[in-house]
Parts: sequence; C-alpha cells; structure tokens
Amino acid sequence: MKIIDKFYALFLGRGKAIGFLLILFLTSCISDSKKNSRKLEDDPPGPIMLIFAGDAMHHMPQLYASYVAETNSFDYTPVFQYIKPFVQSADLAFCNLETPLGWPYSGYPEFSAPDEFLFALKDCGFDVMQIANNHILDRGGKGLERTIQIIKEQEMYSIGAYINNEHRDNEYPLFFDIKGVKIALLNYTYGTNGLSARRPNIVNRLDSTQIIKDISVAKEQKADLLIALMHWGWEYQLKSDKIQHKWANFLISNGIDLIIGSHPHVVQEVDLNADSGKFVPIFYSLGNFVSNQRERHRNGGILAKIEINPKVKNISTVSYLPFYVYKGYLNDLRQYYLIPTQDFIKSPSKYPIPKKDSLDLMDFHKNVSDRLFNIQMTRN
Repeated sequence: MKIIDKFYALFLGRGKAIGFLLILFLTSCISDSKKNSRKLEDDPPGPIMLIFAGDAMHHMPQLYASYVAETNSFDYTPVFQYIKPFVQSADLAFCNLETPLGWPYSGYPEFSAPDEFLFALKDCGFDVMQIANNHILDRGGKGLERTIQIIKEQEMYSIGAYINNEHRDNEYPLFFDIKGVKIALLNYTYGTNGLSARRPNIVNRLDSTQIIKDISVAKEQKADLLIALMHWGWEYQLKSDKIQHKWANFLISNGIDLIIGSHPHVVQEVDLNADSGKFVPIFYSLGNFVSNQRERHRNGGILAKIEINPKVKNISTVSYLPFYVYKGYLNDLRQYYLIPTQDFIKSPSKYPIPKKDSLDLMDFHKNVSDRLFNIQMTRN
C-alpha cells in the first residue's frame, strides 16, 4: 500500500477495485415520503461526502457536566466543538442516538436525555438520527414517539423506529437525492433489551424477510446506492463475530452497497467484502461517539467518511477519523470533549490536557490505527 503524508485512502472502481487503502481522515433529507426524495439545491461540484458517527450515549455525569446553573438549562455544544468542522464538511451526517429524549433524565441502564443533547448534535452538523437501537424503548412508547417528534421539530430526520405502520410506510426506507445520486438508507437493531414495542409503535428488528422487502422497495424507487445502518454485535469485543458476518453477507447478497455498524462501544475492524465482483465497505463498529465510559478502547471512536462519485454513482473513497473523548477541564470548563487524535498529535498545545489523558489518547490512536491499517482487504 502507498502511504502519502500519513493519509490512508481507499479507491474503488465500478464493479472492480482500482485499489484499496484506508485513509486517516485529517482534513478538514431525506424525504417525507418514498416518492419524493430530498434534492439539495445548488450542489457544489466534486464528490458527495457522507459522515457516520457511532454511539451517542448519555450517562448522568454528562448531564451534570452540561448543567448551566445561571439559566437552569443544559448546554452540550462545547462537547462537539473540536469535531464539528469534520462533521459539517459532509453533505449529510448520521449519528446513532442511543437514548430517548425527555424528563425524567437518567443514565444506564434506561437512558433519557434532555432535548439539548439533540440540539447540540444538530449544531455539530448531524442531519439524521439512527434510533433502531437497544435503548429506544427505555422510556416506552411515549419516549419513542416524543423522540421522533423532537427530531422532526429540529428539521432533522430519524430512521429505524416509527409511530405506526403509516409512518413507516411513508418514511422508510429513507431516501435523499444529492447531485443526481439517489441514496436509500435502512436501519435495524438486534433487539431492545427485552422490551417490546407496543402497537402501533414499530422498531425495525433484524428480520431477513422484512429486510428483503425493504430492499425491494428501495430498488423499486430506483435507488442508486443502498446503505444499511446495523445495530449489532457483542459489546466491548474488538473483533466482529460470526453473526455479524452472516448478516453482512446476507445484506451484500441482496444488494447493499455500504454497511455501517454500531453497538459494541469499541472500534471494530473495517472490511471490504465482495459479491460477484462488487466491493462493499463494512465498518463493523464505529465505537462510542460520546459517553462516560472511560475504560480502554471505550474512551473514543471513529468517524467514517464516505465519498461517492456522482458521475458513476458509486463509492469512490472510504476513510476514518479517530478521536478521543476527554473528560476534564479545557478553557476553564469541565466537560466532555471529542478531540481528533491526529490534531492533538500535530498541535498538543491546543489541548492542554493532563499527562494521563495524553497517554490514553495516544494509546487509543495507536491501537485503532494499527488495527485498521493492518487489516487485509480481500475478496470473500
């Protein structure tokens, strides 16, 4: 593989791989109905850029850190200030919102976050919230419905859980049209922590029959690219398992072009699968986006960056950005801060964090970079 200024890039041809190389990403809606995908006006030239983030969790220490006594409110915007430029560089950005929204606020094991948590994610640049995950029912049907409503009020988009069948039929799969490329999004979870969605609510579960039907709908609507957002795998395992591989092969064989995984709370490997000459990037797990988990491997994550060539309507580049979640003081404010690790390496004075956190950050960066860089991309 060829290394240029420590950038690792992956270039894919249509039907055949021209080359494959992971980038260390340093630089830096969707419709209300299936028949009318969102089309962005005055699209600038160049590739379409998509950003995907992992698990946005909300533990109670995060609530306390974001409380503003003077206004008796919460402010999470400082959390994302250093990652924000990368997210905002995308044409469309996605995040796994692993908490319902609303009072009473709580952390593990049944989450519920203030609306301000979502407001900060919007300010960071995210457009779409994935809510087919194991915590979407932590506040029951009312929590599910309220979360969907607040996301909609913010002019953002949710995917994976629905108020009723009519809601799902009208908004799933989720489509958007950018630069003449129609992209379909699918989102499923392995489960909901033993809780069941009560009628008429719906949470998309891993069901092969239903997934085939959903993919058929996307193809009928003439989607150029199909993306599956999967909540799967075992927590804290650094490698994907046989069940994830089984589902990935199933999705690819049925026409999925890109797979983005969440739930394990650690970064898992990136793979390139092939079916009849078609190369499909698989991010098995992006790790945590933000959380209070401080253990090794859980104290950070990666953003996945996907570039799409609008001329040939396929994925042209895949890359990633590692970041560390620092819990402590910066600019006299104690908070959780997402620090891009390569930015820290280049300009450590910009982030005057304690030595222990510096060492933990460097450990996270090296571990992720070594594991992702050394993965062999081969046809299966």
